[in-house]
Amino acid sequence: MKSTLSLLAILSTSAAVTQAQMTDRITPEQMAERQTATSPFAELKKQEQANQKEANVVRPGEESIIKQSEILHDGTNWTMVPKGAVLHVPAQMKPRVGTKPLGNLMSWSDFLIANRGWITTEEVSYDQAAGKRPLPEAKVEFWKNQTSVIVATYQGGPISVKRIEPATPPVAATK
Repeated sequence: MKSTLSLLAILSTSAAVTQAQMTDRITPEQMAERQTATSPFAELKKQEQANQKEANVVRPGEESIIKQSEILHDGTNWTMVPKGAVLHVPAQMKPRVGTKPLGNLMSWSDFLIANRGWITTEEVSYDQAAGKRPLPEAKVEFWKNQTSVIVATYQGGPISVKRIEPATPPVAATK
């Protein structure tokens, strides 16, 4: 009985094998194409080729974070603030503002702590920085009497302020 069952099992598997034989022939080129189409590296190659096309973007060569910043220095250390962030510079402090960066670069917060004696911050609103609202005239007048450099800050960090020029009345044309 056991031998009959094992004989039947062997015959049924050999019949299934003979029915499942492949008759399609594939060329090596077709095989390579199928392999690259399903390869995870094929997608990476496509992305790399797309990136090479995008890499030809021309950028202005004169852009520099230092050229877009105002340099403050104390003789040994320096920091950067955005141009327009320095609201007032008294005459005796002009050598400390806007010169070449010399010494060690420090973060704004560390530089401010080390130089609190000659730097004062003025917290401004976002609308004042964007130029939608003017700075209070009383504060601007007060700064003129100060001996320290006034830097505009927003939430503790330096921010450039777009100044609103007072509107001048139009000059009447004379004939």
